[in-house]
Amino acid sequence: MKHNNYARKLVDYKKCMKVLDCAHLIYIDEISAFKFKGISKYNKSRYVYKKIESDFKKINFLIDEFDLFNAAAVMRAVYENIIYIIATSYDKKIKITLNTAPRELRNLIKKNCNCIFTGYFTEGDFDNIYDYLCKIVHPSSLKELTSFLDSKLKYKKYMLNNLKYIMIIIEYMYLDFLTKKAQKEDSKFDLNMADCCTYVNLVNISYFIEDLKDSATTLKRYLFYDTKNKYVEERTKICKQLSIEIKNNEYSIEKNVKELFKELDLQINNSKYVEQISQIMSKK
Repeated sequence: MKHNNYARKLVDYKKCMKVLDCAHLIYIDEISAFKFKGISKYNKSRYVYKKIESDFKKINFLIDEFDLFNAAAVMRAVYENIIYIIATSYDKKIKITLNTAPRELRNLIKKNCNCIFTGYFTEGDFDNIYDYLCKIVHPSSLKELTSFLDSKLKYKKYMLNNLKYIMIIIEYMYLDFLTKKAQKEDSKFDLNMADCCTYVNLVNISYFIEDLKDSATTLKRYLFYDTKNKYVEERTKICKQLSIEIKNNEYSIEKNVKELFKELDLQINNSKYVEQISQIMSKK
């Protein structure tokens, strides 16, 4: 396989979004390699632990079936379960009761995130992910707007890809925890894949903004609505700039993606995933 073969295929939107499917394939496979006994001594969590891999596959299936709200609902439940597994693994004195609130466990992780993770995540990330999913799942002004956009096939693909990106970040968060807890060698795909997926989702958002150029201003607030999301706040300018580039010069996007994928491309070509990823990227 020729060098940068994947990057050359990322010319249009659909192929670019397939990078998210590649990341999901790799992360799920790496998550499956860990055994519970090497992760936690809190045996009551082992039954939840065993379901995480299949639950991620279920979320991905729902997204691919265009079932946005059920995918978000399952994702929030899986995210809470992952927080529970991480918290009970880290704090051996923790007591789980009928009244244990998800925020208690998130707060524990936020206070100790530097010890639990390798440094990719900050304190605010854990609440941002949870808040975003809750505002889609619970009746809210964001859910009202999302429900409207979800009924429009033209816009639905952007929301589904954004949700898939959030799933990838949760998978990476979990894998990062597992790797550090088990004191195993870092996955060579970890940071590269997460960074690539972040850029791909920025392209996704930028296409969304460009597609909404003649629509009502309120529709453009989907990704910004009712949130204090650091991800959105820090990247608004980048999204707008990418939107301009997409409109004026699509090859600048292709150039950026090629540069981003050079190292990852070499890793994929020397891995067991090369055939599976080739199949994903070649699908119409």
